[in-house]
Amino acid sequence: MSRELAALGRLHREHVLNPITALAFYTSTDGEKYLLAGEDTDIKVYHVQTSRFCGQLSVFSAQSIHGIAVPPADISEPSSLILVWGGHSVKILPRDVFEDLIEGGQRLTRDIAEARAPDWIFDGRVSPFGDDRILLLTAHNEVIPAHVDPSRGKLIFDKILSPSRPILYSGNFFWVSKESVLVAAGTVFGEILVWKCYLGVSEQKQDCEVLFVFTGHEGSIFGVHISPEIRTQAGENLRLLASCSDDRTIRVWDITEKHESQDPKGNGHNTHISDARETGFGNNVEASAHDNSSARCLATVMGHASRIWQVGFPQNQLLSRTSNIVGLYSFGEDATAQKWNLSLDLPLSELGVSSSPIKPVAKLTHQSTFSNHSGKHIWSHAMTSEDDDILIATGGSDGKIALIGVGLKGGSSSLTDDNPTVDKKKAIAWSLTDVLQSSQTIGATIDTKTGPNDISDNTPSPSRSTKPKNAKEAFNRYTFISDKRLLAATNSGRIFVGSFGNDLTWIELALPGEIGQVLFSHALHGTSPAYPLAFIGTSNGYIYYYSESGNRSLQSLAKVDGKVADIFWLSDASTSNKSEFQIFVAILRSTNAVIIHVNADTLTTRQISVILEPGFMVTAAVFIQGYLVLGSRKGIIAVFSQGEDGNYSVILTVEVHRDEAITSLLPLHSREDRPRKYILSTCRDGKYRIHEISTKADQSAAVLIHEALPPFVSSVEGAWLANGSDGTRDLMLCGFRSSNFVVWNESRRHEVATVDCGGSSRSYAWAPIRSQPDGFRFVFTKAGQMHVFSQTHAPHRTLKPGGHGREVKAVSASPGRYVATAAEDTVVRIWEYGNGEGEGEGEHSGLRCVAALERHATGIQALKWVGNEYLFSSGGNEEFFVWRLNTLESDDFAGLAVVCEAVFPDRSEIGDARITDFDVTCVGGDGGGAKEFRISMALSNSTLQTYTYGKEVGFRLLSRWTYTGACLTQVRHLGSSHILTAATDGYLAIYANTSQATDKDADGSPLPIVVKLHQNTIKALDIRQVASDNAGTSLEFLVVTGGDDNALGVVHICISPSSPPSLPASPPGGGAAEVTVKSKSIIRSAHAAGITGAAIAHLGGDSAVVVTGSNDQRIRVWRLAGWCGDEKEKEKEKERIRAQLLEDRYSAVADAGGLEVFERGKKAIVVGVGFEVWDLHALSDGVI
Repeated sequence: MSRELAALGRLHREHVLNPITALAFYTSTDGEKYLLAGEDTDIKVYHVQTSRFCGQLSVFSAQSIHGIAVPPADISEPSSLILVWGGHSVKILPRDVFEDLIEGGQRLTRDIAEARAPDWIFDGRVSPFGDDRILLLTAHNEVIPAHVDPSRGKLIFDKILSPSRPILYSGNFFWVSKESVLVAAGTVFGEILVWKCYLGVSEQKQDCEVLFVFTGHEGSIFGVHISPEIRTQAGENLRLLASCSDDRTIRVWDITEKHESQDPKGNGHNTHISDARETGFGNNVEASAHDNSSARCLATVMGHASRIWQVGFPQNQLLSRTSNIVGLYSFGEDATAQKWNLSLDLPLSELGVSSSPIKPVAKLTHQSTFSNHSGKHIWSHAMTSEDDDILIATGGSDGKIALIGVGLKGGSSSLTDDNPTVDKKKAIAWSLTDVLQSSQTIGATIDTKTGPNDISDNTPSPSRSTKPKNAKEAFNRYTFISDKRLLAATNSGRIFVGSFGNDLTWIELALPGEIGQVLFSHALHGTSPAYPLAFIGTSNGYIYYYSESGNRSLQSLAKVDGKVADIFWLSDASTSNKSEFQIFVAILRSTNAVIIHVNADTLTTRQISVILEPGFMVTAAVFIQGYLVLGSRKGIIAVFSQGEDGNYSVILTVEVHRDEAITSLLPLHSREDRPRKYILSTCRDGKYRIHEISTKADQSAAVLIHEALPPFVSSVEGAWLANGSDGTRDLMLCGFRSSNFVVWNESRRHEVATVDCGGSSRSYAWAPIRSQPDGFRFVFTKAGQMHVFSQTHAPHRTLKPGGHGREVKAVSASPGRYVATAAEDTVVRIWEYGNGEGEGEGEHSGLRCVAALERHATGIQALKWVGNEYLFSSGGNEEFFVWRLNTLESDDFAGLAVVCEAVFPDRSEIGDARITDFDVTCVGGDGGGAKEFRISMALSNSTLQTYTYGKEVGFRLLSRWTYTGACLTQVRHLGSSHILTAATDGYLAIYANTSQATDKDADGSPLPIVVKLHQNTIKALDIRQVASDNAGTSLEFLVVTGGDDNALGVVHICISPSSPPSLPASPPGGGAAEVTVKSKSIIRSAHAAGITGAAIAHLGGDSAVVVTGSNDQRIRVWRLAGWCGDEKEKEKEKERIRAQLLEDRYSAVADAGGLEVFERGKKAIVVGVGFEVWDLHALSDGVI
């Protein structure tokens, strides 16, 4: 086979979503704050306040960016240079490049040429003294000074400085003075070296001074960070070092230099370096009990669920007037950022010289956890501060950039900084005594004027007591009238109203006698009721109401026959009657319930009966287009219609989840041109679902059109729609995760609030703040006290959305506009592809995630679309799911409606095999839209099995074969009569697709045709049917394969209707078939590593364009010519098959797991650690 190289340059990378490996804040000349993000080889610029993508700058040709150093802007003579590094590569960029990019002008190119350092770079700094000096710290504890030669446009490296050369895993600089730099270096073997580097000294003077060598960590040091000088309460200066390790601990060390610090002329560091030290992890406790490491270690704490990658001090540490508290942040493999407070209890004179040096003299206390990323790894972070506000950016393996601290000042959960019980970002605790005292003080100043819709308050104010009625009296019921009013009741029947303002103030309501324990109505979430009321039910059947207008007494509304079990607001957005509203009242131990219609003007009522099934305990209620929909504690949704007698009776029941309560119901607006009845339900099984209710005259039905498992909770308690900041409607969910109550934005897929309340076994209530998209209030009982949490802004914000947090292993594109990806994080994501112009960093261009399917419990192996309606996925433990996309014609739900239609039931006895690959063909359907599929699965235990699947009949086994001991890796259908497989032994095997189900090959059963192609595992395969010489009688296929032997294989297969007696294969429809391998070829060393993706982009005659991806991080485009023909003729005409390399480009995707072409061969997507989309359009013209 001949190989040729064509002129390159027509392949264009259109979109990339990769791990964020470097972040730095940048302040422009007009004072605006921007974030520079290193994503692969490029720097992308975002405006912090608006999240606007400003543009990108290509820095390196084939090296990802690992660090960006921006000199501080708040100095008298700021440098005009910005340092960028990655691996050995270094580049200096002038500030005006970014200024021009921000202003939207043409990108300047007056940057310095890329330089190559002699070693891997861990940290870099530009001098803060305006002299444009540069320092680099390498993986062998070497400091390399450098400067820019403007005449040559090059970076010049100066003399290498180092006191010793251990292997490092981390390092950090701090520029102490114009001539000295403090260096902290974390080694592979758990030691931390702190030394000072003197710049510009003569050769006769010492240029390095080792200050400390710390031991104590029991693993490699992954992160170190030097704090600025901190001035303590006692007026002393303190410098700290934070470190994190493989042992999951964070340590804080005192590295304050003594006044009698050694002169650089001396040679004091030799003592430290020459000390005999262990070369492995761990130290002898007796030997190190009284060494300098133990004395200097101020605090130790274990944090995160896995390894900790980075730690950092904010640069502006403003200590409290009453306590020495220093903030510290850590970033880990568990994809969380955590905040810690370091309390310095002793004065500086005692730090480091404690009489018991093993006992820390300070304490690290966990403050909060920010779970803003999915999967694993926060790879980068940046911090900036202004006054008391600290802003932190984090970049994860999922490609997402999150901001922590946005709105903290304005949206603190504290309601007053003067209240000593307030703890910022924590809930405020109120005992009953606190409320009684507050109520006693405020009661005399309450305005008792009535509103236009309130009954006059003739009840005298109660005589208030500042003490509980008895020792056991406590709060046990809550509800929100609105986001500004809260009702709280005690177990003795006392009711208090809390009003939110600058302070949370309380009044006690006057009650009509002793009414005993009460029950509150559920709040109406997500809408703004025209008449904000709360309803109170009693054990004797009385129902009272309280209006937000401010009356200090309850008003009687109605009476029902029996003890009130629950009260629900009923809302029907489709009705135009705003002059009345309805409430649903459930009666304890009764099959009768009541709907009370209330005239909004006169507050007169009328009651309508609802007949329930025995044992139906109502947990949610809602009206939609005149129908009553109820949810029950046993997971059943019931639909009721009003009969001629005016009462409601059930017409339809749907079991959503057996024995798991329906926690809320939310009607969704349908489009005006096509009215539909959509109901969203939440359930304690952790899922939410959307049903379409059909109420035709002949029959009623509820069709499940969407089911999702949000990643944030184990129990979903409620849902509402909030107005997003961009004018869209966001679906909000809330529920419990372990001991936390979590608010989740499902539309944007990020956490809004997390409150540690102790779990779900308590009284609680919540309400969104309608004027703020992320505003939220939550009240709950904990340890006998009422706690109130309130926020107006989320403590974090998404600057750039991300994707998978683990390696992407599979990709498939639909014939329409959707691309599905699946990863080791067990999530299937469906993306909608936009026009891809620019870089597509906005939410509505490029690839935009429209659905995340979380049903798999193991890593996903393969994905396949069939049309635009069905998606199939497989994984470990023989998991196989059938997903169906549905049309949801609602303006309230912007996502994609997807439901898991079927789960593969026919697992083997052990059930631990992986379904490494599968192929699906639609073989028919009925007139009602139901389709039937033929599915062939390749298992890791060498089994090949074929099933038919239909929604009504499920899975039915057709055939099963067992290959050799090699693992099957690929499977494709060759028409309807044969199946092609590939395996780890490098062979292709072709099976006749019989309809007889056999567990193993019996004597006389058809044996597969095998073709040796690769030396080992075939990791990629694509197939395309080609035109046959015998039109209508034969099927011919072009097969391309990618192997772990770095080779690209090409096979031409023909299936003809005649068959010799030795191959009694009978395709469906009758007649035998003969399989012929007409030609096969192999392109050796097509890549420098195993080929993990291969796809046919175009076919024409005997020429094909093939795209390949590999672990060598190259994407290549080949033109294969001359593959069509007979093998014997090719033996006569040597070198007839020709391979021409059309494109060879660096790929941003490491550990490539798959490749797919879509949009009729005009696009290609490569997946692995992230993914990228390439434009093949320029290659399609003139190639075939």
